Amino acid sequence: MKIASIFLKKKLDKNTDHFLDNSQIHYLKKVLKLKEGEELFIFDGDGKKYLTVFNGNSSTRIIEKVTKPKIFLTTVLVPVLKKNQFEFMLQKCVEIGVKNIKVYISEKTKNIFSFDKEKSKYERYQAIIKSAFLQSENFYLPELEIFESIESFNFASFNSICVLDQFAENNATFNMEYDLLISGGEFGFDECEREIFNKNRASYMKLGENILRAETAPLVALSRINI
Repeated sequence: MKIASIFLKKKLDKNTDHFLDNSQIHYLKKVLKLKEGEELFIFDGDGKKYLTVFNGNSSTRIIEKVTKPKIFLTTVLVPVLKKNQFEFMLQKCVEIGVKNIKVYISEKTKNIFSFDKEKSKYERYQAIIKSAFLQSENFYLPELEIFESIESFNFASFNSICVLDQFAENNATFNMEYDLLISGGEFGFDECEREIFNKNRASYMKLGENILRAETAPLVALSRINI
């Protein structure tokens, strides 16, 4: 039987009772029916995972620290999409394994999506990411940032950039580590976006001859990178 997991962002000491908030207590007792003495995993999102014992009421006690796993090195820069496709993409990026998730509004959809409206959905998107983080039992919680455009994104901290482009000459092999993976929306990239990629010495790669949906392409690429 799978052990339940929760996210707890605080200093976690062994042999100390760590108190949970009301929503976590409700989830454990009412939804999962967790009883006193049953085991529970705690993740802090910064690479630490602990096996704990639930006291049946409002706290849990650490009994063991779990070994640190693989660290995902690739950040994705993905476009805002329609609600269902976008939230599916966020969820699956986390499940597959990603360092951070950066989101932008593409030039070809800025008359469809509003930067302010997307920012107002930040807490919802963060909840989706946290849920996928716990479900997949990754050790690092990806950071989410939303940008008004590609132009407002800072490429300076990235050394190896891959742009997923169905018109690229080369098929993606991913025989090297990319620290930034960029995917486009359903209408593709605008010329001004391509100029920015070129200025930042990005490589263009395609994922075979089939045309993938905008929410599928980054998932396929991450899967290949993380094999």
